[in-house]
Amino acid sequence: MKCFTIVLAVCLAGAYAATLNDEQKARLKGFKEGCITETGVSADVVNSIIKGGEIKREKSLDCFSACMLKKIGIMRDDGSIDVETARTKSRTTNVDVAKADKVIDKCKDLVGKDTCETGGNVFACFIVSKDFPVLD
Repeated sequence: MKCFTIVLAVCLAGAYAATLNDEQKARLKGFKEGCITETGVSADVVNSIIKGGEIKREKSLDCFSACMLKKIGIMRDDGSIDVETARTKSRTTNVDVAKADKVIDKCKDLVGKDTCETGGNVFACFIVSKDFPVLD
């Protein structure tokens, strides 16, 4: 926010669960669990954001964001956003294509000092936009 769509849009709100099929939801859940383990972010922090809680930026949350974007296929290993993949994946859900493209265009060029910070910036942008699913 929320599988095959972005964040990070992507976004982490349960309201977007209806845009994903059961297979996408299951895959995203696996990605989420793997990224929590990989980055050491608190599952409570992630689950709070999914439920609409405040995003308190920290390194582990930023790295979780980058991990999710990479697993979804939106972020390349170098930290850049694969815009065409983001657009393609957004079309596998029931989200409004025009809104999704607008969010992608708004968030695609946000960079940070490293891949984690870039992931956090992009994921936060998707979440704030509230027009693009990422997690369930």
